[in-house]
Amino acid sequence: MNQRNPAPNPIQPRILRAYSTLLQLHPMWSGSLVLSLGLSPEASALPIASNIAGAVSLAIDDDPVHLREIVRSGAVDFVVNSLDEAIRAMKNELRKQAPLSVALQASPLAALEEAIDRGLAPQLFSSFLPATPVVLEMAGKLRALGADLIDFSFGSREPYPGFLDSETILAPKLTSHSWQLHTYSFETSAELRDFDAHALNLLPSNDLLRRRWLEAAPRILQRQRPPQRSLWLAPQEADLLREAVNR
Repeated sequence: MNQRNPAPNPIQPRILRAYSTLLQLHPMWSGSLVLSLGLSPEASALPIASNIAGAVSLAIDDDPVHLREIVRSGAVDFVVNSLDEAIRAMKNELRKQAPLSVALQASPLAALEEAIDRGLAPQLFSSFLPATPVVLEMAGKLRALGADLIDFSFGSREPYPGFLDSETILAPKLTSHSWQLHTYSFETSAELRDFDAHALNLLPSNDLLRRRWLEAAPRILQRQRPPQRSLWLAPQEADLLREAVNR
């Protein structure tokens, strides 16, 4: 096991932060919809985190560079070209309470306005686009429909006005458990699998947040190179895990 400084790829820590924030908001996301605007590298963490949490997610973007990258990385399950297609893809999975990540290639503001007009009511809304008055106005309409408005910028900018800051939501959990973010990189996938097995053995059986993460990450993040794993660990846990892996 080798821990590089800085971490070789920032996307996995962002996914872990977003996933952990979702579970702080609600322990169960099955049958819930997460709606977001933008699919920049920073924004692509939320659909993946939503999938791990068990939600259906819809991310809207019309940037061809962003869409090519999410297809390459596997950040979403489907890319569609109309809201009708997106609703059809999501409807059965919401009913079955199964996770699904959909990207809609469309003008974000026009598609969001259409979604609101059609009564699409997500449990959570986030945006990675500039905080224009139009975006904030439509966010207010979604709040009125019951959506939580969460900013997932992770300290890279000032949170959106009227949105809850994900870092504020997550901080009490991290403080209460003395958790710190560790990202380890590996030479081979076999080393990563060995690390995940040791980490699962270390964690308490009732630690649902971290165990679900370790069980889902090998499937969801299998395309990431180099192989790496981000994980919340208390200082003593990090020491015990290092000893177990290096035996």
